Amino acid sequence: MDFKAFDLIVEKLTPVLQLQEFNAPEPYDMENGKAVVFTAGNLAYGVFYNVKTKRFDLKSATLQEGKEPTWRSLSTWMFDPETDALADAESIANDFVETVEGSKRVEMVRQNKKRNKKEDGTLNADPQFLFNRLMGVFPELRDEMTEERIRYGRIRFFTFAKEKIAPKVERLSCDYPGSEPFEKMCSVFNDMYANADMDARSVITVAILNEINDTAYENIREKMSEDLGKIYKFSRKYRGKQVKPEKKKKEKKVVARSLNEMK
Repeated sequence: MDFKAFDLIVEKLTPVLQLQEFNAPEPYDMENGKAVVFTAGNLAYGVFYNVKTKRFDLKSATLQEGKEPTWRSLSTWMFDPETDALADAESIANDFVETVEGSKRVEMVRQNKKRNKKEDGTLNADPQFLFNRLMGVFPELRDEMTEERIRYGRIRFFTFAKEKIAPKVERLSCDYPGSEPFEKMCSVFNDMYANADMDARSVITVAILNEINDTAYENIREKMSEDLGKIYKFSRKYRGKQVKPEKKKKEKKVVARSLNEMK
């Protein structure tokens, strides 16, 4: 397999960590992928790429003599070398650099704790995970997410997806169907739906796909995976509709009236 993206990320991260007095990266044994580790005393950062799940992880650990390190994920990105470009790897590298440089690390750790886990212990993709992938298609999302955090202290996932992402998806799907960015966007939706938690799946179906017009939807539908297409054809029926709360059962009123008459 070609590890150009992996090498690019490590190359960009190395001088930043060396300024913090970490050693040069050393190869690290990893099943189903490639990894390197930077160490400084008992502290370590690791860059991991899992070929099977197509995922980059930036992790940290406290090293103890004679014990295997317990790695904590600080930032996670999906990357498929067959469909993603080196420009996407650049975005991942920039995020990893920002993570180790300062306050963003605290936020990434906080978000990581909130992510759900699969039965095998791996992390599901949450809405932030989805937005990170879509930055490869819509680079302006990075600045828009920063503005969202500054204004609201967090990203309002469903609102942000409806207001910022859905219009971009609609324009791209209507104006440039079949283009490379369009194909990449559809691939992101399919990959993320297959690996996502329930929040991210709902963002894809309800906050994005249900907000686009019929022309955009028909163009995307042709590219949907079997899983996404099978589920979403039911969600599309609720586009623009609000489900009314269930009415109270009349029987309760009858019982209440009968009790009052007995008094």
